[in-house]
Amino acid sequence: MILTVFLSNNEQILTEVPITPETTCRDVVEFCKEPGEGSCHLAEVWRGNERPIPFDHMMYEHLQKWGPRREEVKFFLRHEDSPTESSEQGGRQTQEQRTQRNVINIPGEKRTENGISPELTSAANPPLFAEEDWP
Repeated sequence: MILTVFLSNNEQILTEVPITPETTCRDVVEFCKEPGEGSCHLAEVWRGNERPIPFDHMMYEHLQKWGPRREEVKFFLRHEDSPTESSEQGGRQTQEQRTQRNVINIPGEKRTENGISPELTSAANPPLFAEEDWP
């Protein structure tokens, strides 16, 4: 099985990663990142919502769980620490601190968080699907 991973937000730079039943998310990240590059993590985007994938996650099994919806999912290498990994390592940031770090302010533009507009991340506008919809 081949996994397409986008290396930037514009979806123009990508790499294809061979996936076997033994491939972990960490293997995918190491395959995709440049030699000597710092912390990165793999994120999946589905219906405009993004979530990080834990490093120990088995990717073949994960892709199989998506079933026919697999074509709707895109995978991105994020060039920053994984929010799930840093919280598991004892990172004691508040939600506000994490939000401030990930928000991009551009004068005259709408604010985005990790490239996702506030309309997609706002508590006032919950996602169109429930968390249990994710495989």
